[in-house]
Amino acid sequence: MRRFMASVLKSLFGDGDQPVAPLPRPQFRRPEPAPAAAPVPPDMSAGHDHGLAVRLRRIFDGRDPTQAGSIHLLGLDSLHEKLGPRWPEVAARVHALTGKLLDQHLSAQDAWFRHGDESYVVVFAYMGPEQARLVCAKVMEELQLMLLGHADTDSITVRTMVHEIGSDVMMVPASLTQMLDAAQGRVRSAGGGQGPVMVRPMGGRTPLMVRAGPPQVRYRPVWDVQKQVLSLYMARSFREREGRTPLWGYDCLDDPEDVASILELDLHVARDALETALELYDNRFRFFLSLPLHFESLAATTRRQEVMATVRSIPRHLLPFMTYHLYGVPAGVPSGRLSELVSALKPFGRTVMLEQTTLGMSLAAAETAGVRVVNMTLPYDASVERWRPEIARLVTNAGRHRLLPALEGVGSLEMEDLCEEAGVRFLSGDLIGEWVDVPEHVVRRSRTDFQRQSVNLRSPPRD
Repeated sequence: MRRFMASVLKSLFGDGDQPVAPLPRPQFRRPEPAPAAAPVPPDMSAGHDHGLAVRLRRIFDGRDPTQAGSIHLLGLDSLHEKLGPRWPEVAARVHALTGKLLDQHLSAQDAWFRHGDESYVVVFAYMGPEQARLVCAKVMEELQLMLLGHADTDSITVRTMVHEIGSDVMMVPASLTQMLDAAQGRVRSAGGGQGPVMVRPMGGRTPLMVRAGPPQVRYRPVWDVQKQVLSLYMARSFREREGRTPLWGYDCLDDPEDVASILELDLHVARDALETALELYDNRFRFFLSLPLHFESLAATTRRQEVMATVRSIPRHLLPFMTYHLYGVPAGVPSGRLSELVSALKPFGRTVMLEQTTLGMSLAAAETAGVRVVNMTLPYDASVERWRPEIARLVTNAGRHRLLPALEGVGSLEMEDLCEEAGVRFLSGDLIGEWVDVPEHVVRRSRTDFQRQSVNLRSPPRD
């Protein structure tokens, strides 16, 4: 390993005892983005890019040679081993994805280049070793998820370059599991209760660094304020995380923008919830079931066909009890486009409701499309004072377009008072009922019942 890093540094900066000739200078080229398929990142022995060589020199200039900065080595050997005989045919794709992920997670001041067949050297301009290691590990985690469908934190290893006395170079390995355990220990020793928090580098997104359990389905009751009953149960995906708060809804996805993963999650929730509803119906339970469906799952014809194949399998006797909750509908979507999606669902349920994506979202297209209910979700720490005008705005906006307003996140009697006073028709939240494994039969509930129940409620902790 020492010889390896010595060869890398020598190729970058030449022999420290000899003057560096101005030409030729080593140049290293990142893969150029292409709309079709990204090119394979070049090896160090391949084509050269003067700009990257200048950037590397700028990083190292002015630093003490015994503290040369944050340099890390990523190896694809574990991924090669897991892919086995498939490696030769997918190697080009693996390298293309690696280059793309590195470009996404590194800042403009950082640099990377490929060394050999299965290694990448990553140089961080300002980020410290510990934080930089987590960034590198996140790249490898996402790569495994894309190619294998899961991530093995024990096999994800990042090697950090350090100097021994005498300026000898050595590489210190650390697995992602070790990094997370160390970070968790530091948080505990500092008196914090949360898991490790990773600062987002420029150009990257906050990663999910904690291993989560498999997706499950939970149900939460919705209170009809006018009829004073709990009759509707919302189905939602749920993933447990050891030592951290669970993930809900589309936050369960490793990449919330991956349309294939969104569709897969929607279908998983729908099939699980329908199976539960059928079993409960056979046992004389009666309730309305709300299935979450993302806009992206319906936007493309091929994905919509998969959704429709699932809803067409719903027995006729269950159709009057079905509602559909549309998430991720872009603000300003044309009414014709939304009508197309709503019209496809209407024959297979009682109601279509829309999740408000922005405060004050225009509901004209929803009215034209035949949406019946519009829902707004409050943050867990929502206060009555802060959200009073927004709740009034929701009710006014919904009434203008002949929609019924709904609110999720009601956790106190004060918030319930505000919603009832404002004219919200449907309420859900900790005050109304917690997430449960199995829906229950339709039951009457009054505000007095919630008042008695609220004695056992505790407000969520605030930072």
